[in-house]
Amino acid sequence: MQTTIEYEQIILSKLRQLSPTQQQEVLNFTEFLRQKSTSEIASALSLQQLAQLPIAERHQYLKASIAATANDFLTDPELTEFSILDSEDWECKNLTFN
Repeated sequence: MQTTIEYEQIILSKLRQLSPTQQQEVLNFTEFLRQKSTSEIASALSLQQLAQLPIAERHQYLKASIAATANDFLTDPELTEFSILDSEDWECKNLTFN
């Protein structure tokens, strides 16, 4: 079985043989793997466990979910149906209460 250092040397050797475009693809893939790993860890933690983590670490675990949720609020019709309301829709004139 190879050690981490041996893997790093093999990867670096092969990486140097690739074009800059291919190197960018490798970089993108490594970032994908890192985020996937982080997401899997985050999904295994309970909300209480996440809440107890330092804020920077918590944000790292939730980064992908935060981005997905923000995108949902911009694109999901069920979440955006009230975004067309403006301040006039909320004004209540001439209301009387008995």
